Amino acid sequence: RPCILNMQYKNIIWDWNGTIVNDAPLFVKTMNVLLKRNNLPLISLSDYKKNFCFPIEKYWRFLGFKFDQKTFNKFNGFFISLYKEKMFSPSLQPNIVSVFQELQNLKIKQFILSASEQSLLQKAVKHYKVSSFFSGVYGVDNLNAVGKESVGENLINNHSLNLKETILVGDTAYDYRVASKLGCACVLVSFGHFKYSRLLFKNCTVIKSVDKLRTFLVSD
Repeated sequence: RPCILNMQYKNIIWDWNGTIVNDAPLFVKTMNVLLKRNNLPLISLSDYKKNFCFPIEKYWRFLGFKFDQKTFNKFNGFFISLYKEKMFSPSLQPNIVSVFQELQNLKIKQFILSASEQSLLQKAVKHYKVSSFFSGVYGVDNLNAVGKESVGENLINNHSLNLKETILVGDTAYDYRVASKLGCACVLVSFGHFKYSRLLFKNCTVIKSVDKLRTFLVSD
């Protein structure tokens, strides 16, 4: 039977947006509504993957928005309400469910750790019918994508995970920073919200497709 990286990793922490659900195009579409309303230049998916970053305020400023914290919360609240209207329209990344299934068959524990707000995240996981694969689903307590590190620490502590046996799968520099802060391994995918060249970090593999990710996680 296949073995996972010589059984080195027994716990996999998955990011959600971009990594599991293919929603970068929806982020672009939603942002363009706000850009248009504010007479700012529209963006393409390629622009987005080249420039999107955390904290998200920094990205909004890069796009030309001007705000203080109060007006940012208003802008972002509007963005989230538009996003929520269409949040179930993106598909999951192709073949990702078969990877979950295979890992589950190997008795590998799987978790979700996201910068999405907890109740929104749980709704999404339920909608896409993948809840049964995960031992825990962890989102943040705000709409500004802040606090993923501390939520990750809760996840690690709540499930008493051995960090040497744990790997985080994500699609942004933020995921790399979170993995570094938590002290676990990291693998990044370039089919999400960041382009490949922005993910080349020390001691971190970057993967271009779900099939290659499967091969990385499950070696026959």
